[in-house]
Amino acid sequence: MCSRCKRLYPLGTRCEPCTSAGAKRREQKRRHTRPSPWARGYNTQYLKARAAILAVNPVCSLCNARPATTADHIVPLSRGGTNDIENLRPACGPCNFSRGNRTA
Repeated sequence: MCSRCKRLYPLGTRCEPCTSAGAKRREQKRRHTRPSPWARGYNTQYLKARAAILAVNPVCSLCNARPATTADHIVPLSRGGTNDIENLRPACGPCNFSRGNRTA
């Protein structure tokens, strides 16, 4: 019996129509996921610039209270910013993630 539509089916746990419908749903869901960090622009240039910025100033420049763990883009990549050191500043995770893609 098919575990989804309850039709009699001698092999496996799902009949062919339910199996192909599930595959289509999984494929659609996979296409609507967020791109990888590399695809969004966080490449080797960003990683090197982030390491340099965090070595110079290990304190968050937004709250001045917590240690900086990320490099915040002053002009976000989604708004035409770059991974240059001039466009990055040290930030703690909560401050950086709460900013979203707003410009400073």
